[in-house]
Amino acid sequence: MSGRGEILAGNYGGARLHGALGGWQTLGAGLEAGAMVEGLYERSDGFKRIDIGGPTGFRINDVVAKAGLRSSDGRHIVEFKYQTYDERSDETYLGLSLADFAADPDRRYNASQRDVMNVGHSSYQLTWRSRIGQALDLTTVAYRTDTARSWYKLQDVRNAANTGWTSMADVLANPAANPLAFADIVGAPGYVGRTGALRVRDNNRLYQSTGIQSVLGADFTTGAVAHRLELSARYHEDFEDRLQQEDRYRMVDGRMVRTTTGARGTQDNRRGDARAWAFFAQDRITAGPVVLTPGLRYETIQLEQTRWALGDVTRATPTANVRRRVDVWIPGIGATVRLGEAVSLVGGVHRGFAAPAPGSTIDPETSWNYEAGVRLGQGDWRLEAIGFLNDYNNLVGTCTASTGVTCDLGDQFSGGKADARGVEVSGGYDLKLGGGWRAPLALAYTYTRARFDTSFVSSYFGNVTRGDRLPYLPPHQLTLTAGIDAGPARLTATANHVSATRGFAGSGAIPAAERIDARTVVDLAGEVDLMPGISAYATVQNLFDDRYNVAFSPAGARPGAPRLALAGLRARF
Repeated sequence: MSGRGEILAGNYGGARLHGALGGWQTLGAGLEAGAMVEGLYERSDGFKRIDIGGPTGFRINDVVAKAGLRSSDGRHIVEFKYQTYDERSDETYLGLSLADFAADPDRRYNASQRDVMNVGHSSYQLTWRSRIGQALDLTTVAYRTDTARSWYKLQDVRNAANTGWTSMADVLANPAANPLAFADIVGAPGYVGRTGALRVRDNNRLYQSTGIQSVLGADFTTGAVAHRLELSARYHEDFEDRLQQEDRYRMVDGRMVRTTTGARGTQDNRRGDARAWAFFAQDRITAGPVVLTPGLRYETIQLEQTRWALGDVTRATPTANVRRRVDVWIPGIGATVRLGEAVSLVGGVHRGFAAPAPGSTIDPETSWNYEAGVRLGQGDWRLEAIGFLNDYNNLVGTCTASTGVTCDLGDQFSGGKADARGVEVSGGYDLKLGGGWRAPLALAYTYTRARFDTSFVSSYFGNVTRGDRLPYLPPHQLTLTAGIDAGPARLTATANHVSATRGFAGSGAIPAAERIDARTVVDLAGEVDLMPGISAYATVQNLFDDRYNVAFSPAGARPGAPRLALAGLRARF
């Protein structure tokens, strides 16, 4: 039996309790029984502040339990896993205008005071692994997950003409052009807003996925060539069920007062289903210094979307039912050539695919993905450089509340041809300092150039001109890590730099209202052994409290986290 645990506390009311205990017991007759339980409790009061006050943090409970039975020789094992998870997050999609962000990035407007997400999740997994003779093994996994999520949050605000609704993103992008809507969102002291001007949506959804997969593996040789062949079949089905409503509020002296209560299903009343069979074959072929791994996957997917009249909670008679079938072949091959003890060449070509959503009429997202490079390493050092190209034949965007685009949730849009190309470089060196001390050093750098290859106008992607850069893909990302390991004491510093990037598709100089800030964030982590099995541990994220904008989606500028510190004790036995 073994176990581990930690208890940590920090600023902004942060706390984490994490522990696990488990082991194996011999039963006799060639059998062993095992069990494990792991639990996590995490919370924070949040670093943002609503003008009038109120919660902005989160609370998470997560428990995993496993039980298993195996043969003493390890050839056969049956394992059951159960997880239960619940979360409350007082989080919002509402950001800030650029001017207010510059003055106080941690501010939250009063119109976000009702925003809260509650999630309940459970999963079940049964696994059987068996070694058949010396050359065959079979692994079968059956699974099911259930998730219930209700995110009650501000959706939009009434327009000045009182004839419709204006998105929060449009209001915050130009408050001067939307003064009445902006006033309803801010909710300044003494202000009395319009009746029902704030629309709050209960994004109430149920998700379930169920399936079973088997993988048969075979090890054999043909002459001097060794093979690891895997054949797999999987059946999977899932659904998403939306039964949503909207309430309306007015702002009164900084407080949101509900003026209209919506009935269940009056905002959205639909269900999307998918059923899929998938099969793949993969062979890892080793011939001396050369390893080739060709593979082929086939999937056939049945998609269905059913809609009912808004407010029809009985769902007796559908108003629409759309069915679609998608079949796809997905090939790929990877290769490694070892040129010596310290040098290997690597490469691969793989087909990319993303299925359309239920009810969607657009083509699936498809791409070809290429990579090639070199790996060097021996003893205490390693270095790797890989070039990549992701060539999209049809880039797909899906309308969600998080995109901040005015569209029907779930609708999909074609972005045409696009590509992302670049290089990834990583390396490490374990520097020996003498006296049992060592200094592990590491770096990781990625350069990415991602552009649209077609021109088009889309309500989702915007007005795109060929050559425009894709949003939210920074060209440069660099992480440097350095540590000191003195045996009973360890200290690690990590510096992460991300270059400025665009919040929306475009080219040339980035306007301030579309610019995602460059930032360099330094984190520290240290641990000191107090006695065998017990240590003091501390971590500081964003050591220099660098403040920066991470997004304009879904609505307004949004900050990265400030300096966050946690400290406490860890135990292992």
